[in-house]
Amino acid sequence: MKKTAIVTGGSKGIGLEVIKRLIEQGVQVITCSRNKAHWLEQCDALPELQSVDYLALDISIESQLRDFFDYVERQYGQLDFAINNASPAIGSLGEFGSVALDDLKNTLDVDFWSQAYCLKREISLMGSGGAIVNVSSVNGIRPTPNAAMYSAAKHALEGLTRSVALETISKGIRINAVAPGVTWTPRWQEREREDPGIRERVNDAVPLKRFAHTGEVVDAIEFLLSDKASYIVGHTLVVDGGLSLA
Repeated sequence: MKKTAIVTGGSKGIGLEVIKRLIEQGVQVITCSRNKAHWLEQCDALPELQSVDYLALDISIESQLRDFFDYVERQYGQLDFAINNASPAIGSLGEFGSVALDDLKNTLDVDFWSQAYCLKREISLMGSGGAIVNVSSVNGIRPTPNAAMYSAAKHALEGLTRSVALETISKGIRINAVAPGVTWTPRWQEREREDPGIRERVNDAVPLKRFAHTGEVVDAIEFLLSDKASYIVGHTLVVDGGLSLA
C-alpha cells in the first residue's frame, strides 16, 4: 500500500522541499498552510504537487487543527510519516520584559502547543514502523536574546521530542528532531528586501560562512524518516553549519 505522510507548513521553504522529496518516493502527502493562494501558485509552478492533499488552516487555532486531523483519520485511517514543520514568523521579538504578554503567549502557542497537539494526534494514527520528525531550531539548544519565548518554545519541543520518543518506541514509532540553523527560505528573502546587507552579515556569523539550502535540511529529515535511521530514537540532528558551536 502507498505510504502516507503529513507535512505541516508545506507551501514554502523546508516544508515544500520535504513534500517534493516525499513525492519522488511515491508517498501520498497531506499538507496544510495558512495561505491557499500561495499554495496554488506553487502548484502552477510544480505540477507534481497536484497529487498532494492540501487543506488551508491556521495551526494556532486548535479547532482547525482538530478538523484537519479528523479529516486525515476519516480519509486515510493511518499515517506512516509526519513532519511537524509549520512555524509562523516570530511575533515576540525584542527584550522579554518589554514584549506584550499576548505576543509571548502567541509564540508559545504556535511554536510549542500547536506542535504538541499535532504530535499527539499523529501518534494516534500510527502503527509500528511509523516515524515522526519535529522541526526544531538551533535556538532550541542555545539561548536566544531578543527571541526568548521562541527559544523557550523550541527548548520545550526538544524536551517533548525526547520524552515522547521513549513512550512510543515500544509501539514501533520513532520520534526525532532536526535543528536547522539559518536556512535560506522565503522568510529570509523577505528580510533581505528590507535589509539588503543581512545575508552577508549572517553569513559572517556562521562558521561555514553561508546559509543552509533547504535541501540540506531535508536531507537530514529524509534520513531520520528512513530505515537507515532505524536505531535512532529521540535524537536531534543539528544542521547549522557550526553555528551552535561558535
